[in-house]
Amino acid sequence: MSYLIFCSFEVGGVPFKMAETLNRFGVETYYIYLGKKKSGHDSTQFHYGTHSPKWDLSYEFQNLVGCSPKVIKRLNQLKNRYQISHCLATGGDVYCLKQAGIDYLFWSYGGDLDYQCFIDVSLLNSLLKRKFKINPFRFFTEGIRARKSIRYAERVTIAPYQSVALKRICPDKGLFFLPHCLKVVDYQELVRQKDINKRLICREFQADRFLFSSTRHFWAGFQRTFTDNKGNDVMLLAYSKYLEITKNHGSKLILVRKGPDVESTKTLANRLGIEGNIVWVNEMKREDLERYYQGATICFGHFGTPVITHSILEALANGSVGVSYFDQQKSVVPFYNQYPPIFNNRDPKDISEFMMKVLSDQDTYEKLSYKSWLWIKNNCSEDNFVESFVKLFNEKFKN
Repeated sequence: MSYLIFCSFEVGGVPFKMAETLNRFGVETYYIYLGKKKSGHDSTQFHYGTHSPKWDLSYEFQNLVGCSPKVIKRLNQLKNRYQISHCLATGGDVYCLKQAGIDYLFWSYGGDLDYQCFIDVSLLNSLLKRKFKINPFRFFTEGIRARKSIRYAERVTIAPYQSVALKRICPDKGLFFLPHCLKVVDYQELVRQKDINKRLICREFQADRFLFSSTRHFWAGFQRTFTDNKGNDVMLLAYSKYLEITKNHGSKLILVRKGPDVESTKTLANRLGIEGNIVWVNEMKREDLERYYQGATICFGHFGTPVITHSILEALANGSVGVSYFDQQKSVVPFYNQYPPIFNNRDPKDISEFMMKVLSDQDTYEKLSYKSWLWIKNNCSEDNFVESFVKLFNEKFKN
């Protein structure tokens, strides 16, 4: 018997990473990306290359999209050929798995669940047409399919803020939880790498220290109303206050040139008078991102919708002090036993005060850096993910 990770749209390479990790640990797992793109930006290919390992069966669906009879037939064939009995799925069209005789657990990947399932969109919504060039009718039908994908799932995993909306469309749907899957290196080796990368990057950008955010820019204008809002402006406002109080103009804030609101972020930096302290870098592969996570004294995550994402956890895995915003209220949604050691706040004044405090005390900073790494090691290491993944499906068969 074997596992399947199935996604019906491109989601940043995370499902591919899951399948790669499981196979590396000896857990036979296959991966399918339905409707693999031939052009445009593909994050999976960007981060992991164009070479497809033998467990990547996406080529079987190269010219097939949606939940067509051909897709269902092909899935059924693969189920029998590879003895697939367990499936983790994400995306709006995964309900075809059920029709192919494959039971699955549904994993919500960020805001996709909101847009496809939880937003009531009028067919006459001209703003969607004009602003985002979205066909409202198509948006409506995609929502129907996505809700079907959730209803057909045995259980789902969601962010805490989505629990009320989930009850509206599936009041009795069971929940499950999987930890994030991150590479963790030995701490002493990490300290060595951190020192090297801090010196190299600071020399490159003529800084005495730098702060970093890998988060794409999605926060201005109408985008602010979407749950995908990253709240990038909060980070700039906090950094501006920090510079104003400390006069530490030798520091730099490094941002990734990614997302529809890059120009809005640049405009805000100019208005705040901190454009000289902002450095823009192009989107980069994960191994290159690690250099920035490691060298940064502080890394920023999201400040819009209150969720924990890979961008801030990847920073913690590299021993960086993290600042982000997430839901820390008691919730019915399964989660980690302990919250990560992130400064959880989205008030620019509070964030700037935290920055001054932690950057002025080397002992406090080093303890928090180690605590960040240790939390990831205990909760999100590849070993922990594999063990949790296998246990999740073993418990499924006990019930």
